[in-house]
Amino acid sequence: MTRLQGAVLVSAVAALLVLPSLGQRTLATNDEVRFALLARDMIERGVWFDVQVRGTPYRNKPLLYPWSIALLARLRGGVTEAAAQLPPAAAAIGSVLFTFLLGDRLFGRRAGLWAALILATSYGFFALSQLSLPDLLVVWFQTMAGLSFWRAVREPPGRQALPAFYVFLALGVFAKGPVGLLPLLPAALWLLTEHGAGGVLRRLWSPVGAAAFALITALWLGPFLALGAGSFGRSVVWQDWLAWYFGLPAARNLGNVAVDLSVGFLPWTLLAPLVLVAAFGARQNPGVRFALLWAAVPLLVTMLALHQRTRYLAPVYPGAALLVGWWADARGSARTTAGRIVGWAALASALGAIVLLGMPAWLGPEQRPFVPGLSWQVLPLALGLGLLGIAFCWGLSAGRPALVVGGGVAALVLILGYGTWLYTSRFNRLWDFRGLTASLERHAGGREAAMYGVRWFALDFYLGRSVRWIGTPAEFNAFLAGSDRPVAVVSGRTWRSIQAETSPGIRVLERTSVGLQDVLIVGPGRPSEKP
Repeated sequence: MTRLQGAVLVSAVAALLVLPSLGQRTLATNDEVRFALLARDMIERGVWFDVQVRGTPYRNKPLLYPWSIALLARLRGGVTEAAAQLPPAAAAIGSVLFTFLLGDRLFGRRAGLWAALILATSYGFFALSQLSLPDLLVVWFQTMAGLSFWRAVREPPGRQALPAFYVFLALGVFAKGPVGLLPLLPAALWLLTEHGAGGVLRRLWSPVGAAAFALITALWLGPFLALGAGSFGRSVVWQDWLAWYFGLPAARNLGNVAVDLSVGFLPWTLLAPLVLVAAFGARQNPGVRFALLWAAVPLLVTMLALHQRTRYLAPVYPGAALLVGWWADARGSARTTAGRIVGWAALASALGAIVLLGMPAWLGPEQRPFVPGLSWQVLPLALGLGLLGIAFCWGLSAGRPALVVGGGVAALVLILGYGTWLYTSRFNRLWDFRGLTASLERHAGGREAAMYGVRWFALDFYLGRSVRWIGTPAEFNAFLAGSDRPVAVVSGRTWRSIQAETSPGIRVLERTSVGLQDVLIVGPGRPSEKP
């Protein structure tokens, strides 16, 4: 297989997984909807830097991601779910492609191919490709930076690729801030182990690259500073970029990160004991040592961060996939007792997961709505899990790595592809913001609307205009006393606590449920309405 053929294959598999669900899922969380609202504000007010959410200037993150949404929105005729999700989806495909290219240079064609397919089918990486967040844009730029670095330091004529390393660092910073600089750490540590302290700066420094980094960063940071340097330094650089991450993390955070990574890299996490032992033994291999650092450094940084989110582990997945791809290619054909134990454990885990699918009552209330239970809908998932367990058990016991990787990827395409369709349909019913805003607009009739007891940006997005947020009972009563007969969305719990204090003329106009939460639309009652 040529390099081009491999690139086409891994890109096609990633696209097959990522693209069919594009734009199908409701934008529900504030973290996701915020970027869509920023893009809409850019278009409506004709601004590129002085963007706002509900009239408040936004400086928390650089604007590359909302810029990309706004560009797609102009092409597609508006800010939609698809326009918001397409940049992360494209970044997922790009990350898979460049993981293949990097693995090809580190370990060879087959190892790179397997590493890319493993990355594409890792649960946490795939889940991020379905979210409207900038994290995978950072991973894409970091993977390209890794390839540029390796070409610069290992391929004799490749030092010309070092400026590209700095360009991709700058784009990573433009996507999400200082986390884009993360590749500098494993690159410097690898040079330290390979050439000593004196070789780090000599081989990593590039005047052209530094100038390109400064230019790209100045293009967006300069206008931000011009909008208020003091505010930017205090509220953004310190509060959002530094104080949020640096500090003494709680001891429980370390365990949480380990659990999140174990779940996020499933099902390939099951191979971790075999891979880590083999990689540690082969650490003198420059490629293995680079892949170890590429995975371990972002993991350590995440573990030491003051605050953690599961998505912060995204930069770990490409390095982990490279290690598994290397192990499968170099060591996977060995028939060992440890391999047989892991194989049988994988089969048992798959059978246990099938049982959970059939018995959703075992799950917590938040997970239960997404599990089909004892119905025909569970059959494709059960089939995929069964095939996955068999592929791992048979392949590891017989020393057939192609069966482990190939069979695992095929099973996961079924599980993730079908599971996404099933999950999305249930998610949209659970978080029916379209239905809620349609009801809200029917009662508001174009007039101002508010929310109390909830803070959902999704109401602004689907209503097509800002919804006022109310913070106190007095403000709530004053708002509903307006002469234009306004209405408000209120959580059921909040309404029960303030109902006795509200005006007698305010009544429940409609009741529904969003995200397992009782939600009411309240406003001045009309003669034809019943309480």
